[in-house]
Amino acid sequence: MQNFANGMQQALTIWLALLAAAIIAFFVMSHINRRATGGPSWWSRIRKAIHNPDRKREKLAKAERSAKEIQELQRYCTELGVAAERATSMADRRRNEWEAAQRTQEAAWRAFEEAEQDVHRLRRANAFPLTEDDPESRRRHLVRMVNAAHDRGDISASHLADALMHRNGWDPQAHPFAQQMMLRKVIADRKFRAYQEASEIERHAAKAADLAAASKRSLDDEKFNAELKLRKATAVTPEKTASALQAATAR
Repeated sequence: MQNFANGMQQALTIWLALLAAAIIAFFVMSHINRRATGGPSWWSRIRKAIHNPDRKREKLAKAERSAKEIQELQRYCTELGVAAERATSMADRRRNEWEAAQRTQEAAWRAFEEAEQDVHRLRRANAFPLTEDDPESRRRHLVRMVNAAHDRGDISASHLADALMHRNGWDPQAHPFAQQMMLRKVIADRKFRAYQEASEIERHAAKAADLAAASKRSLDDEKFNAELKLRKATAVTPEKTASALQAATAR
Protein backbone atom coordinates (compact mmCIF):
# COMPACT_ATOMS: atom_id res chain seq x y z
CA MET A 1 0.00 0.00 0.00
CA GLN A 2 2.90 2.33 0.78
CA ASN A 3 4.37 1.63 -2.64
CA PHE A 4 0.98 2.18 -4.32
CA ALA A 5 0.55 5.52 -2.54
CA ASN A 6 4.06 6.59 -3.54
CA GLY A 7 3.33 5.58 -7.14
CA MET A 8 0.10 7.57 -7.24
CA GLN A 9 1.87 10.62 -5.81
CA GLN A 10 4.58 10.40 -8.43
CA ALA A 11 2.00 10.01 -11.21
CA LEU A 12 0.04 13.00 -9.97
CA THR A 13 3.22 15.07 -9.78
CA ILE A 14 4.10 14.14 -13.35
CA TRP A 15 0.55 14.93 -14.57
CA LEU A 16 0.58 18.37 -12.88
CA ALA A 17 3.98 19.10 -14.36
CA LEU A 18 2.77 18.22 -17.85
CA LEU A 19 -0.34 20.38 -17.39
CA ALA A 20 1.77 23.33 -16.20
CA ALA A 21 4.10 22.88 -19.17
CA ALA A 22 1.13 22.86 -21.56
CA ILE A 23 -0.29 26.04 -20.04
CA ILE A 24 3.09 27.78 -20.20
CA ALA A 25 3.51 26.67 -23.79
CA PHE A 26 0.03 27.96 -24.65
CA PHE A 27 0.78 31.37 -23.12
CA VAL A 28 4.16 31.57 -24.88
CA MET A 29 2.71 30.61 -28.28
CA SER A 30 -0.17 33.04 -27.82
CA HIS A 31 2.28 35.83 -26.96
CA ILE A 32 4.47 35.02 -29.93
CA ASN A 33 1.45 34.85 -32.26
CA ARG A 34 0.12 38.18 -30.99
CA ARG A 35 3.50 39.88 -31.49
CA ALA A 36 3.80 38.34 -34.96
CA THR A 37 0.32 39.25 -36.15
CA GLY A 38 -0.31 42.33 -34.07
CA GLY A 39 -3.76 41.00 -33.10
CA PRO A 40 -5.37 40.88 -29.68
CA SER A 41 -4.58 38.16 -27.20
CA TRP A 42 -6.85 35.19 -26.61
CA TRP A 43 -7.90 36.61 -23.24
CA SER A 44 -8.88 39.86 -24.93
CA ARG A 45 -10.90 37.96 -27.50
CA ILE A 46 -12.72 36.02 -24.76
CA ARG A 47 -13.52 39.20 -22.86
CA LYS A 48 -14.70 40.85 -26.05
CA ALA A 49 -16.97 37.88 -26.83
CA ILE A 50 -18.43 37.99 -23.34
CA HIS A 51 -19.01 41.73 -23.34
CA ASN A 52 -19.94 41.99 -27.02
CA PRO A 53 -22.73 44.63 -27.36
CA ASP A 54 -24.08 42.88 -30.46
CA ARG A 55 -24.57 39.75 -28.40
CA LYS A 56 -26.38 41.75 -25.74
CA ARG A 57 -28.64 43.31 -28.35
CA GLU A 58 -29.35 39.89 -29.82
CA LYS A 59 -30.31 38.52 -26.38
CA LEU A 60 -32.51 41.55 -25.73
CA ALA A 61 -34.20 41.18 -29.13
CA LYS A 62 -34.81 37.49 -28.43
CA ALA A 63 -36.26 38.36 -25.03
CA GLU A 64 -38.56 40.95 -26.61
CA ARG A 65 -39.72 38.43 -29.22
CA SER A 66 -40.50 35.95 -26.47
CA ALA A 67 -42.35 38.65 -24.55
CA LYS A 68 -44.46 39.52 -27.60
CA GLU A 69 -45.27 35.84 -28.18
CA ILE A 70 -46.36 35.47 -24.56
CA GLN A 71 -48.44 38.63 -24.82
CA GLU A 72 -50.16 37.28 -27.93
CA LEU A 73 -50.80 33.97 -26.16
CA GLN A 74 -52.32 35.83 -23.21
CA ARG A 75 -54.60 37.81 -25.51
CA TYR A 76 -55.59 34.64 -27.38
CA CYS A 77 -56.38 32.84 -24.12
CA THR A 78 -58.56 35.75 -23.01
CA GLU A 79 -60.47 35.76 -26.30
CA LEU A 80 -60.92 31.99 -26.14
CA GLY A 81 -62.20 32.30 -22.58
CA VAL A 82 -64.88 34.77 -23.66
CA ALA A 83 -65.85 32.60 -26.65
CA ALA A 84 -65.97 29.48 -24.46
CA GLU A 85 -68.30 31.19 -21.97
CA ARG A 86 -70.62 32.23 -24.78
CA ALA A 87 -70.54 28.71 -26.22
CA THR A 88 -71.39 27.28 -22.79
CA SER A 89 -74.37 29.63 -22.45
CA MET A 90 -75.53 28.76 -25.96
CA ALA A 91 -75.18 25.02 -25.30
CA ASP A 92 -77.20 25.34 -22.09
CA ARG A 93 -79.91 27.32 -23.85
CA ARG A 94 -80.12 24.86 -26.74
CA ARG A 95 -80.31 21.94 -24.34
CA ASN A 96 -83.12 23.60 -22.41
CA GLU A 97 -84.97 24.21 -25.68
CA TRP A 98 -84.48 20.58 -26.64
CA GLU A 99 -85.76 19.34 -23.29
CA ALA A 100 -88.81 21.62 -23.61
CA ALA A 101 -89.43 20.27 -27.12
CA GLN A 102 -89.20 16.72 -25.75
CA ARG A 103 -91.79 17.50 -23.11
CA THR A 104 -94.09 19.00 -25.74
CA GLN A 105 -93.63 15.95 -27.95
CA GLU A 106 -94.42 13.57 -25.11
CA ALA A 107 -97.51 15.57 -24.15
CA ALA A 108 -98.70 15.56 -27.78
CA TRP A 109 -98.25 11.80 -27.96
CA ARG A 110 -100.22 11.26 -24.76
CA ALA A 111 -103.02 13.48 -26.11
CA PHE A 112 -103.10 11.46 -29.35
CA GLU A 113 -103.22 8.18 -27.43
CA GLU A 114 -106.14 9.44 -25.36
CA ALA A 115 -108.01 10.49 -28.51
CA GLU A 116 -107.34 7.11 -30.10
CA GLN A 117 -108.63 5.35 -27.00
CA ASP A 118 -111.83 7.41 -27.21
CA VAL A 119 -112.30 6.24 -30.81
CA HIS A 120 -111.76 2.60 -29.84
CA ARG A 121 -114.12 2.82 -26.89
CA LEU A 122 -116.81 4.37 -29.07
CA ARG A 123 -116.27 1.77 -31.75
CA ARG A 124 -116.74 -1.03 -29.23
CA ALA A 125 -120.04 0.43 -28.03
CA ASN A 126 -123.00 -1.74 -29.03
CA ALA A 127 -125.55 1.01 -29.09
CA PHE A 128 -125.84 4.74 -28.88
CA PRO A 129 -128.59 6.15 -26.65
CA LEU A 130 -131.02 8.07 -28.78
CA THR A 131 -134.02 9.97 -27.49
CA GLU A 132 -134.86 11.86 -30.64
CA ASP A 133 -134.57 10.27 -34.06
CA ASP A 134 -135.93 12.92 -36.44
CA PRO A 135 -133.53 14.62 -38.94
CA GLU A 136 -133.79 18.02 -37.25
CA SER A 137 -132.83 16.54 -33.90
CA ARG A 138 -129.80 14.88 -35.49
CA ARG A 139 -128.74 18.18 -37.07
CA ARG A 140 -129.09 20.04 -33.76
CA HIS A 141 -127.12 17.28 -32.04
CA LEU A 142 -124.31 17.74 -34.55
CA VAL A 143 -124.28 21.51 -34.06
CA ARG A 144 -124.15 21.22 -30.27
CA MET A 145 -121.49 18.54 -30.39
CA VAL A 146 -119.04 20.32 -32.72
CA ASN A 147 -119.51 23.69 -31.00
CA ALA A 148 -118.72 22.14 -27.63
CA ALA A 149 -115.65 20.43 -29.11
CA HIS A 150 -114.46 23.74 -30.59
CA ASP A 151 -114.94 25.52 -27.26
CA ARG A 152 -112.79 22.88 -25.58
CA GLY A 153 -110.09 23.33 -28.22
CA ASP A 154 -110.47 19.80 -29.53
CA ILE A 155 -111.13 20.92 -33.13
CA SER A 156 -110.05 23.94 -35.14
CA ALA A 157 -112.22 26.65 -36.64
CA SER A 158 -111.86 25.04 -40.07
CA HIS A 159 -113.14 21.73 -38.69
CA LEU A 160 -116.08 23.52 -37.09
CA ALA A 161 -116.88 25.21 -40.41
CA ASP A 162 -116.73 21.87 -42.23
CA ALA A 163 -119.19 20.33 -39.76
CA LEU A 164 -121.64 23.26 -39.91
CA MET A 165 -121.39 23.43 -43.70
CA HIS A 166 -121.70 19.62 -43.98
CA ARG A 167 -118.38 19.19 -45.81
CA ASN A 168 -115.57 16.63 -45.76
CA GLY A 169 -117.69 13.75 -44.50
CA TRP A 170 -119.92 15.59 -42.03
CA ASP A 171 -123.54 14.48 -42.44
CA PRO A 172 -126.29 16.15 -40.35
CA GLN A 173 -128.64 13.28 -41.16
CA ALA A 174 -126.26 10.58 -39.89
CA HIS A 175 -126.97 8.70 -36.71
CA PRO A 176 -125.57 10.46 -33.60
CA PHE A 177 -123.29 7.47 -33.08
CA ALA A 178 -121.77 8.05 -36.53
CA GLN A 179 -121.51 11.79 -35.86
CA GLN A 180 -119.70 11.12 -32.58
CA MET A 181 -117.36 8.68 -34.31
CA MET A 182 -116.61 11.31 -36.96
CA LEU A 183 -115.79 13.86 -34.29
CA ARG A 184 -113.48 11.47 -32.43
CA LYS A 185 -111.61 10.62 -35.62
CA VAL A 186 -111.14 14.32 -36.44
CA ILE A 187 -109.82 14.96 -32.94
CA ALA A 188 -107.46 11.98 -33.12
CA ASP A 189 -106.14 13.07 -36.53
CA ARG A 190 -105.59 16.59 -35.23
CA LYS A 191 -103.72 15.27 -32.19
CA PHE A 192 -101.54 13.10 -34.38
CA ARG A 193 -100.62 16.03 -36.63
CA ALA A 194 -99.76 18.03 -33.52
CA TYR A 195 -97.51 15.18 -32.41
CA GLN A 196 -95.80 15.10 -35.81
CA GLU A 197 -95.16 18.83 -35.66
CA ALA A 198 -93.81 18.51 -32.12
CA SER A 199 -91.54 15.67 -33.26
CA GLU A 200 -90.16 17.78 -36.08
CA ILE A 201 -89.47 20.63 -33.68
CA GLU A 202 -87.80 18.19 -31.29
CA ARG A 203 -85.52 16.88 -34.05
CA HIS A 204 -84.40 20.38 -34.98
CA ALA A 205 -83.88 21.25 -31.32
CA ALA A 206 -81.83 18.07 -30.78
CA LYS A 207 -79.63 18.86 -33.77
CA ALA A 208 -79.10 22.44 -32.59
CA ALA A 209 -78.23 21.17 -29.10
CA ASP A 210 -75.70 18.69 -30.53
CA LEU A 211 -74.04 21.39 -32.64
CA ALA A 212 -73.87 23.77 -29.69
CA ALA A 213 -72.37 21.06 -27.48
CA ALA A 214 -69.77 20.19 -30.14
CA SER A 215 -68.84 23.86 -30.51
CA LYS A 216 -68.44 24.15 -26.75
CA ARG A 217 -66.20 21.07 -26.59
CA SER A 218 -64.05 22.38 -29.44
CA LEU A 219 -63.58 25.76 -27.79
CA ASP A 220 -62.84 24.16 -24.43
CA ASP A 221 -60.13 22.00 -26.04
CA GLU A 222 -58.66 24.99 -27.86
CA LYS A 223 -58.66 27.03 -24.66
CA PHE A 224 -56.94 24.21 -22.74
CA ASN A 225 -54.21 23.89 -25.39
CA ALA A 226 -53.64 27.65 -25.49
CA GLU A 227 -53.38 27.86 -21.70
CA LEU A 228 -50.94 24.93 -21.72
CA LYS A 229 -48.74 26.71 -24.27
CA LEU A 230 -48.86 29.87 -22.18
CA ARG A 231 -47.82 28.01 -19.03
CA LYS A 232 -44.92 26.37 -20.85
CA ALA A 233 -43.81 29.69 -22.35
CA THR A 234 -43.89 31.52 -19.04
CA ALA A 235 -42.22 28.63 -17.20
CA VAL A 236 -39.06 28.82 -19.36
CA THR A 237 -39.00 32.61 -19.58
CA PRO A 238 -35.82 34.10 -18.12
CA GLU A 239 -35.76 37.28 -16.05
CA LYS A 240 -34.90 39.43 -19.06
CA THR A 241 -37.86 38.06 -20.97
CA ALA A 242 -40.12 38.74 -18.00
CA SER A 243 -38.80 42.31 -17.85
CA ALA A 244 -39.38 42.72 -21.57
CA LEU A 245 -42.90 41.34 -21.14
CA GLN A 246 -43.63 43.92 -18.43
CA ALA A 247 -42.26 46.66 -20.65
CA ALA A 248 -44.35 45.48 -23.63
CA THR A 249 -47.46 45.32 -21.46
CA ALA A 250 -46.79 48.81 -20.14
CA ARG A 251 -46.53 50.12 -23.69
